Amino acid sequence: MKIGIIGAGSIGSLFGGYLASIHTDENPLKVIFFCRKDHRDAINKDGLELIATNKKSLLPNIQAYESMEEFSKVDGNNRKYQFDYLFLTTKAYDSEAALIEYKELVKSCHWLVILQNGLGNEEKVRENCGENKIIRIITSHGALIKNPGVVSHTGVGFTKIGFAFPTQSQENLHQFKRLLEKGGIKTEIVEDIGRCSWEKAFVNIGINALGALTRLKNGQLLENEDLKRLMCRTVEEALEVAKLKGINLSDRNYCDLMYSVAERTYDNKNSMLQDVLKGKPTEIDFLNGKIVEFAKDLGIRVPANELLTFLVKSLEKSFE
Repeated sequence: MKIGIIGAGSIGSLFGGYLASIHTDENPLKVIFFCRKDHRDAINKDGLELIATNKKSLLPNIQAYESMEEFSKVDGNNRKYQFDYLFLTTKAYDSEAALIEYKELVKSCHWLVILQNGLGNEEKVRENCGENKIIRIITSHGALIKNPGVVSHTGVGFTKIGFAFPTQSQENLHQFKRLLEKGGIKTEIVEDIGRCSWEKAFVNIGINALGALTRLKNGQLLENEDLKRLMCRTVEEALEVAKLKGINLSDRNYCDLMYSVAERTYDNKNSMLQDVLKGKPTEIDFLNGKIVEFAKDLGIRVPANELLTFLVKSLEKSFE
Protein backbone atom coordinates (compact mmCIF):
# COMPACT_ATOMS: atom_id res chain seq x y z
CA MET A 1 0.00 0.00 0.00
CA LYS A 2 1.20 3.50 -0.84
CA ILE A 3 0.33 6.55 1.26
CA GLY A 4 1.34 10.12 0.44
CA ILE A 5 1.19 13.17 2.71
CA ILE A 6 1.17 16.52 0.89
CA GLY A 7 2.22 19.30 3.26
CA ALA A 8 3.51 17.07 6.03
CA GLY A 9 3.67 19.55 8.88
CA SER A 10 2.65 18.70 12.43
CA ILE A 11 -0.73 16.98 11.91
CA GLY A 12 0.32 15.42 8.60
CA SER A 13 3.47 14.04 10.19
CA LEU A 14 1.47 12.70 13.14
CA PHE A 15 -0.98 10.76 10.98
CA GLY A 16 1.73 9.75 8.52
CA GLY A 17 3.91 8.55 11.38
CA TYR A 18 1.20 6.41 12.94
CA LEU A 19 0.43 4.90 9.55
CA ALA A 20 4.12 4.24 8.87
CA SER A 21 4.29 2.32 12.17
CA ILE A 22 2.06 -0.39 10.64
CA HIS A 23 4.76 -1.41 8.16
CA THR A 24 6.17 -4.94 8.41
CA ASP A 25 8.09 -7.13 6.00
CA GLU A 26 5.00 -9.32 5.65
CA ASN A 27 2.69 -6.32 5.13
CA PRO A 28 4.80 -3.59 3.52
CA LEU A 29 3.54 -0.04 3.57
CA LYS A 30 5.21 2.76 1.67
CA VAL A 31 4.79 6.26 3.14
CA ILE A 32 5.99 9.36 1.31
CA PHE A 33 6.06 12.86 2.81
CA PHE A 34 6.10 16.07 0.80
CA CYS A 35 7.36 18.67 3.25
CA ARG A 36 9.78 21.49 4.07
CA LYS A 37 13.47 21.03 3.28
CA ASP A 38 14.74 20.80 6.89
CA HIS A 39 12.04 18.25 7.80
CA ARG A 40 12.82 16.28 4.63
CA ASP A 41 16.54 16.20 5.32
CA ALA A 42 16.09 15.03 8.93
CA ILE A 43 13.61 12.29 7.97
CA ASN A 44 15.73 10.97 5.10
CA LYS A 45 18.83 10.94 7.32
CA ASP A 46 17.49 9.48 10.57
CA GLY A 47 13.80 8.63 10.06
CA LEU A 48 10.81 10.28 11.73
CA GLU A 49 10.77 10.37 15.52
CA LEU A 50 7.22 10.16 16.86
CA ILE A 51 6.79 11.13 20.50
CA ALA A 52 3.55 9.97 22.13
CA THR A 53 2.57 9.55 25.79
CA ASN A 54 5.41 7.68 27.52
CA LYS A 55 6.63 6.32 24.21
CA LYS A 56 9.05 7.26 21.46
CA SER A 57 9.15 5.57 18.08
CA LEU A 58 11.72 5.91 15.33
CA LEU A 59 10.21 5.28 11.91
CA PRO A 60 12.85 4.69 9.22
CA ASN A 61 10.44 3.63 6.45
CA ILE A 62 9.34 7.14 5.38
CA GLN A 63 10.77 8.77 2.27
CA ALA A 64 10.52 12.56 2.14
CA TYR A 65 10.65 15.05 -0.73
CA GLU A 66 10.52 18.83 -0.81
CA SER A 67 8.51 19.15 -4.01
CA MET A 68 6.91 17.38 -6.93
CA GLU A 69 9.89 18.41 -9.05
CA GLU A 70 12.25 16.60 -6.70
CA PHE A 71 9.99 13.56 -6.63
CA SER A 72 10.00 13.54 -10.44
CA LYS A 73 13.79 13.56 -10.60
CA VAL A 74 14.21 10.76 -8.08
CA ASP A 75 11.32 8.62 -9.30
CA GLY A 76 11.23 8.82 -13.07
CA ASN A 77 8.07 6.70 -13.18
CA ASN A 78 6.11 9.01 -10.88
CA ARG A 79 3.57 9.82 -13.60
CA LYS A 80 2.38 6.23 -13.23
CA TYR A 81 2.70 6.33 -9.46
CA GLN A 82 -0.65 5.72 -7.80
CA PHE A 83 -1.21 6.39 -4.13
CA ASP A 84 -3.91 4.39 -2.41
CA TYR A 85 -4.45 7.30 -0.02
CA LEU A 86 -3.09 10.77 -0.77
CA PHE A 87 -3.50 13.17 2.17
CA LEU A 88 -3.81 16.93 1.76
CA THR A 89 -2.55 18.40 5.04
CA THR A 90 -1.33 21.83 3.97
CA LYS A 91 -2.71 25.01 5.52
CA ALA A 92 -6.09 25.68 3.92
CA TYR A 93 -4.80 28.74 2.07
CA ASP A 94 -2.12 26.61 0.37
CA SER A 95 -4.60 24.03 -0.97
CA GLU A 96 -4.93 25.41 -4.47
CA ALA A 97 -1.19 25.73 -5.05
CA ALA A 98 -0.58 22.23 -3.70
CA LEU A 99 -3.33 20.69 -5.83
CA ILE A 100 -1.82 22.29 -8.92
CA GLU A 101 1.76 21.29 -8.09
CA TYR A 102 0.81 17.67 -7.35
CA LYS A 103 -1.95 17.42 -9.96
CA GLU A 104 -0.54 14.24 -11.53
CA LEU A 105 -0.60 12.46 -8.17
CA VAL A 106 -4.02 13.88 -7.32
CA LYS A 107 -5.39 12.69 -10.66
CA SER A 108 -4.05 9.16 -10.28
CA CYS A 109 -4.64 8.53 -6.55
CA HIS A 110 -7.41 6.18 -5.47
CA TRP A 111 -8.59 8.33 -2.55
CA LEU A 112 -7.77 11.96 -1.72
CA VAL A 113 -8.02 12.68 2.01
CA ILE A 114 -8.53 16.25 3.27
CA LEU A 115 -7.00 16.72 6.73
CA GLN A 116 -7.29 20.46 7.36
CA ASN A 117 -9.02 23.08 9.48
CA GLY A 118 -11.67 25.37 8.06
CA LEU A 119 -14.86 25.57 6.04
CA GLY A 120 -15.26 25.27 2.28
CA ASN A 121 -12.13 23.14 1.78
CA GLU A 122 -14.04 20.48 -0.13
CA GLU A 123 -15.23 22.94 -2.75
CA LYS A 124 -11.68 24.07 -3.46
CA VAL A 125 -10.47 20.47 -3.76
CA ARG A 126 -13.39 19.52 -6.03
CA GLU A 127 -12.16 22.03 -8.60
CA ASN A 128 -9.05 19.87 -9.05
CA CYS A 129 -10.23 16.37 -8.18
CA GLY A 130 -13.18 14.08 -8.86
CA GLU A 131 -15.65 14.48 -6.01
CA ASN A 132 -16.36 10.74 -5.81
CA LYS A 133 -12.91 10.05 -4.31
CA ILE A 134 -12.67 12.84 -1.72
CA ILE A 135 -12.62 11.75 1.93
CA ARG A 136 -12.53 14.28 4.75
CA ILE A 137 -11.04 13.77 8.22
CA ILE A 138 -12.11 15.88 11.17
CA THR A 139 -9.83 15.43 14.18
CA SER A 140 -9.10 17.07 17.50
CA HIS A 141 -5.72 15.38 17.99
CA GLY A 142 -2.93 17.86 18.69
CA ALA A 143 0.56 17.71 17.22
CA LEU A 144 3.72 19.79 17.21
CA ILE A 145 6.95 19.52 15.25
CA LYS A 146 9.48 20.04 18.03
CA ASN A 147 12.47 19.89 15.70
CA PRO A 148 12.89 18.85 12.07
CA GLY A 149 12.24 15.12 11.91
CA VAL A 150 10.54 15.05 15.33
CA VAL A 151 6.75 15.21 15.81
CA SER A 152 5.09 15.21 19.22
CA HIS A 153 1.52 14.02 19.86
CA THR A 154 0.46 16.83 22.19
CA GLY A 155 -3.19 15.99 22.71
CA VAL A 156 -5.38 12.92 22.23
CA GLY A 157 -8.75 13.59 20.66
CA PHE A 158 -11.36 12.21 18.28
CA THR A 159 -11.08 11.35 14.60
CA LYS A 160 -14.09 11.19 12.28
CA ILE A 161 -14.10 10.29 8.59
CA GLY A 162 -16.67 10.61 5.84
CA PHE A 163 -17.14 11.32 2.17
CA ALA A 164 -17.01 15.04 1.40
CA PHE A 165 -19.63 14.46 -1.30
CA PRO A 166 -21.65 11.36 -0.33
CA THR A 167 -21.77 9.57 -3.68
CA GLN A 168 -20.07 6.42 -2.43
CA SER A 169 -21.22 3.60 -0.17
CA GLN A 170 -19.86 3.96 3.35
CA GLU A 171 -18.58 0.41 3.02
CA ASN A 172 -15.69 1.94 1.08
CA LEU A 173 -14.60 3.77 4.26
CA HIS A 174 -14.17 0.66 6.39
CA GLN A 175 -10.76 -0.25 4.97
CA PHE A 176 -9.57 3.28 5.72
CA LYS A 177 -10.97 3.09 9.25
CA ARG A 178 -9.18 -0.24 9.82
CA LEU A 179 -5.94 1.23 8.49
CA LEU A 180 -6.09 4.25 10.83
CA GLU A 181 -7.04 2.12 13.83
CA LYS A 182 -4.24 -0.35 13.13
CA GLY A 183 -1.94 2.66 13.45
CA GLY A 184 -3.51 3.51 16.81
CA ILE A 185 -5.91 6.28 15.73
CA LYS A 186 -9.41 5.47 16.99
CA THR A 187 -11.76 6.43 14.15
CA GLU A 188 -15.50 6.89 13.66
CA ILE A 189 -17.27 6.77 10.29
CA VAL A 190 -19.96 9.46 10.03
CA GLU A 191 -22.67 10.01 7.45
CA ASP A 192 -22.52 13.82 7.51
CA ILE A 193 -18.87 14.90 7.68
CA GLY A 194 -19.98 18.39 6.64
CA ARG A 195 -21.82 18.83 9.92
CA CYS A 196 -18.71 17.67 11.79
CA SER A 197 -16.66 20.26 9.88
CA TRP A 198 -19.02 23.01 11.03
CA GLU A 199 -19.04 21.77 14.63
CA LYS A 200 -15.26 21.83 14.79
CA ALA A 201 -15.25 25.22 13.04
CA PHE A 202 -17.52 26.66 15.75
CA VAL A 203 -14.84 25.80 18.31
CA ASN A 204 -12.02 27.28 16.22
CA ILE A 205 -14.07 30.39 15.37
CA GLY A 206 -14.59 31.09 19.06
CA ILE A 207 -11.02 30.42 20.21
CA ASN A 208 -8.44 30.91 17.47
CA ALA A 209 -8.68 34.56 16.41
CA LEU A 210 -8.99 35.89 19.96
CA GLY A 211 -6.10 33.72 21.09
CA ALA A 212 -4.00 35.01 18.18
CA LEU A 213 -4.82 38.66 18.94
CA THR A 214 -4.38 38.49 22.71
CA ARG A 215 -1.50 35.96 22.73
CA LEU A 216 -3.40 34.07 25.46
CA LYS A 217 -3.53 30.29 25.76
CA ASN A 218 -6.90 28.65 25.25
CA GLY A 219 -7.83 28.38 28.92
CA GLN A 220 -6.62 31.88 29.75
CA LEU A 221 -9.25 33.30 27.40
CA LEU A 222 -11.94 31.99 29.74
CA GLU A 223 -10.60 33.99 32.69
CA ASN A 224 -11.86 37.26 31.22
CA GLU A 225 -15.66 37.59 31.17
CA ASP A 226 -15.62 40.17 28.38
CA LEU A 227 -13.54 37.87 26.18
CA LYS A 228 -15.85 34.96 27.01
CA ARG A 229 -18.86 36.94 25.85
CA LEU A 230 -17.10 37.92 22.63
CA MET A 231 -16.07 34.29 22.03
CA CYS A 232 -19.69 33.21 22.38
CA ARG A 233 -20.92 36.01 20.15
CA THR A 234 -18.68 34.87 17.28
CA VAL A 235 -20.05 31.33 17.64
CA GLU A 236 -23.67 32.56 17.75
CA GLU A 237 -23.14 34.49 14.53
CA ALA A 238 -21.58 31.45 12.87
CA LEU A 239 -24.47 29.30 14.09
CA GLU A 240 -26.99 31.71 12.53
CA VAL A 241 -25.13 31.50 9.21
CA ALA A 242 -25.05 27.70 9.35
CA LYS A 243 -28.79 27.50 9.99
CA LEU A 244 -29.55 29.87 7.10
CA LYS A 245 -27.37 27.69 4.85
CA GLY A 246 -29.41 24.65 5.84
CA ILE A 247 -26.62 22.82 7.67
CA ASN A 248 -28.08 19.87 9.59
CA LEU A 249 -26.87 20.67 13.12
CA SER A 250 -27.69 19.04 16.44
CA ASP A 251 -29.45 20.91 19.28
CA ARG A 252 -26.33 21.13 21.45
CA ASN A 253 -25.11 24.41 22.94
CA TYR A 254 -22.11 25.28 20.75
CA CYS A 255 -20.87 28.05 23.04
CA ASP A 256 -20.65 25.55 25.88
CA LEU A 257 -18.90 23.10 23.55
CA MET A 258 -16.35 25.77 22.62
CA TYR A 259 -15.80 26.70 26.28
CA SER A 260 -15.31 23.05 27.26
CA VAL A 261 -12.68 22.55 24.54
CA ALA A 262 -10.84 25.69 25.68
CA GLU A 263 -10.91 24.39 29.25
CA ARG A 264 -9.70 20.89 28.29
CA THR A 265 -6.86 22.40 26.25
CA TYR A 266 -6.07 25.06 28.85
CA ASP A 267 -2.33 25.29 28.18
CA ASN A 268 -2.54 25.05 24.38
CA LYS A 269 -1.48 27.85 22.09
CA ASN A 270 -3.95 27.42 19.26
CA SER A 271 -2.72 26.98 15.68
CA MET A 272 -3.55 30.56 14.67
CA LEU A 273 -1.63 31.92 17.64
CA GLN A 274 1.32 29.69 16.72
CA ASP A 275 1.23 31.11 13.17
CA VAL A 276 1.16 34.68 14.49
CA LEU A 277 4.07 34.03 16.84
CA LYS A 278 6.05 32.71 13.86
CA GLY A 279 5.05 35.68 11.68
CA LYS A 280 3.23 33.37 9.25
CA PRO A 281 -0.11 33.76 7.45
CA THR A 282 -3.13 32.40 9.32
CA GLU A 283 -6.23 30.46 8.27
CA ILE A 284 -8.55 33.32 9.24
CA ASP A 285 -10.13 33.36 5.74
CA PHE A 286 -11.31 29.76 6.24
CA LEU A 287 -12.74 30.33 9.73
CA ASN A 288 -14.13 33.72 10.85
CA GLY A 289 -13.51 35.11 7.37
CA LYS A 290 -15.54 32.32 5.78
CA ILE A 291 -18.45 33.22 8.09
CA VAL A 292 -18.16 36.82 6.88
CA GLU A 293 -18.15 35.60 3.25
CA PHE A 294 -21.20 33.37 3.76
CA ALA A 295 -23.04 36.13 5.66
CA LYS A 296 -22.49 38.58 2.82
CA ASP A 297 -23.99 36.10 0.34
CA LEU A 298 -26.96 35.63 2.70
CA GLY A 299 -27.47 39.37 3.14
CA ILE A 300 -26.86 39.48 6.90
CA ARG A 301 -24.22 41.06 9.15
CA VAL A 302 -21.86 39.23 11.49
CA PRO A 303 -20.08 42.17 13.20
CA ALA A 304 -18.01 40.19 15.70
CA ASN A 305 -16.59 37.93 13.01
CA GLU A 306 -16.07 40.92 10.70
CA LEU A 307 -14.05 42.72 13.37
CA LEU A 308 -11.89 39.71 14.26
CA THR A 309 -11.23 38.95 10.59
CA PHE A 310 -10.21 42.55 9.94
CA LEU A 311 -7.91 42.64 12.98
CA VAL A 312 -6.17 39.34 12.23
CA LYS A 313 -5.67 40.23 8.55
CA SER A 314 -4.30 43.63 9.60
CA LEU A 315 -1.93 41.87 11.99
CA GLU A 316 -0.74 39.66 9.13
CA LYS A 317 0.14 42.81 7.19
CA SER A 318 2.65 43.68 9.89
CA PHE A 319 4.62 40.52 9.02
CA GLU A 320 5.40 41.78 5.51
